[in-house]
Amino acid sequence: MEFDSPTWAWLVFRDGSPDKRYARYGEVERIDGASAAGADEQHFFCAHFGGGECNRWYAWLRFGQYLIEVQVVGRMSPETASETLKAAAASIGEAVQRI
Repeated sequence: MEFDSPTWAWLVFRDGSPDKRYARYGEVERIDGASAAGADEQHFFCAHFGGGECNRWYAWLRFGQYLIEVQVVGRMSPETASETLKAAAASIGEAVQRI
């Protein structure tokens, strides 16, 4: 998502994060994540939709006036899905650094 200024992106980053948007569908918890190079802010989440183990993972990243949400949904082990999310976020950070 692109905003007119980093301030608008900052506000939406706080109020529109996956833990707030998806909480009505199940438990969404914050988890440790990898660093996305150059991100001004970043949070990682795990969602328990339908109970049990995490079954969706989210990275919520802000680069100035841009917000990026990465979502991993699949039939893989929680460890593999979590590592896939972290690798994707790191790759996005590297790509943004090159721009």
